[in-house]
Amino acid sequence: MIKLSKKVEYIDEVDKSILKLLLINGRAPYRKIAEELNLSESTIYLRIRKLSRLGILKGFTINIDLSKLSFIIVAFILLKVSPKNYEESLRHIANYPGVVEAYEVSGEHQVLIKAVAPDNKELAKLVDGLGNVGGLLEVKVLYVLRTLRTPYEVVEILSQTST
Repeated sequence: MIKLSKKVEYIDEVDKSILKLLLINGRAPYRKIAEELNLSESTIYLRIRKLSRLGILKGFTINIDLSKLSFIIVAFILLKVSPKNYEESLRHIANYPGVVEAYEVSGEHQVLIKAVAPDNKELAKLVDGLGNVGGLLEVKVLYVLRTLRTPYEVVEILSQTST
């Protein structure tokens, strides 16, 4: 079991199994999950409700292959931001067109973003546009050559967590 907080809330192997099945198919009905795990539908319902209440399940979403929508260029971009108007700069960066993920990070650069574009020309426009964001001191682009793993392929991580 994994202890989650001082409130003595735990998730066990059944919870992890439910999470694995939901990672594979977030639309799986309780009945199908119950059959797969040899449990009752009501048990699955209560477990999923608990995982939601604990904030482990934040919702059910879809996984879109952006390359099928012509967004074939992926880049990670490191940004160094001036302390002046820092929060305003972060909001602008996080909502910039083409930015699909944005993180405040430690180190030499304060922001890491993942950006997508249909081609190199559009990526260059995105980078140039980011360069015009007030308070930006440096932009470093890391062009993705090949994707080795995505967040939607992490089912086995649940098996690796210690209990």
